Amino acid sequence: MKRSLPVCPDVDTLEQEALDLLQAFRAGDVTALAELAEFHPAPAVASELTLDDAKLLLARSYQAPSWARVVTACELVDAIWRDDLDTVRRLVTDDPSLLHENAIIRPDSHWGRPLTYAANVGRDGIIRMLHAQWATDLLSALDRAVLQGNIGTARMLHDMLGCPTPGTLRRSTAFWRCTPSMDANFPTRR
Repeated sequence: MKRSLPVCPDVDTLEQEALDLLQAFRAGDVTALAELAEFHPAPAVASELTLDDAKLLLARSYQAPSWARVVTACELVDAIWRDDLDTVRRLVTDDPSLLHENAIIRPDSHWGRPLTYAANVGRDGIIRMLHAQWATDLLSALDRAVLQGNIGTARMLHDMLGCPTPGTLRRSTAFWRCTPSMDANFPTRR
């Protein structure tokens, strides 16, 4: 069964989930053993499994390649919520691929990549830093900022996009769906 990380994942909660899963393996729980067969690369005898095996299985059920990637997702999201620019910078500097992956790993998440995630919660300093690090998801970030009512953030993203006008973008965004009521908030460049 595939799992989805919550919007604000917590490492301690996930570690407890891995411990519970390990206990379920050892107790012969049918659901846990089915997950073992589905997500572990080399399923072993349940009694021989370690906590690391449970963490790997849990990570893969969350659609992550490793437990380390799950921990990184938790750290990144926590840093964005806390508006901790230094931690976000360190994480994306250590692993630039994070700029192009969903912050909470799930491919179906509307929270998006780190820049878009930051736009959801109005973290303008983090957005500017990620953009300087070559994050490219400005359009989805603009969508999310408008959807969340973060007008100042939307204004900043609009400027980062070069103040586009309707018809210059390839897809319909929340911004353009809301344009009639927002025209006064977004003056055109002269």
